[in-house]
Amino acid sequence: VPVIDRRYPLSEVAEAFRYLEEGHHKGKIVITMEHNNKT
Repeated sequence: VPVIDRRYPLSEVAEAFRYLEEGHHKGKIVITMEHNNKT
């Protein structure tokens, strides 16, 4: 079972990559996307 370390919204993907590059993560990094249902 994958361990989720942090979640970032798509708008903060650059910050998520910086976090990965630092090497401090202990699990998976998740990029979330909002679903806007405008009908």
